[in-house]
Amino acid sequence: MQQSPADAGIHAWTGGAMGIMTLAVMSRASLGHTGRALVATASMQGLYLLLVAAALARVCAAIHPAWSDALLHVAGGAWAGAFLGFALAYWKVFTGPRAAA
Repeated sequence: MQQSPADAGIHAWTGGAMGIMTLAVMSRASLGHTGRALVATASMQGLYLLLVAAALARVCAAIHPAWSDALLHVAGGAWAGAFLGFALAYWKVFTGPRAAA
């Protein structure tokens, strides 16, 4: 299926902007509701960058159909890795005691 450059914009918006905002809200709410400081750690910043890479790969897949198979695998792996990484990085936040005030 041939994709149009308009598809690239849709994926930039949905995969990039919405995906990163979802991860940002999840991290902020997880920290805030457990009494922790609202600070993005280096690992969390890395996960944001992984989502940016996923969105860029997906946009490039729409623009360059000849490379789309490889780019779609990169995008899917980076996307899944970012959200799995979030779950792993925040496991102690989710399962541990609330931070002291």
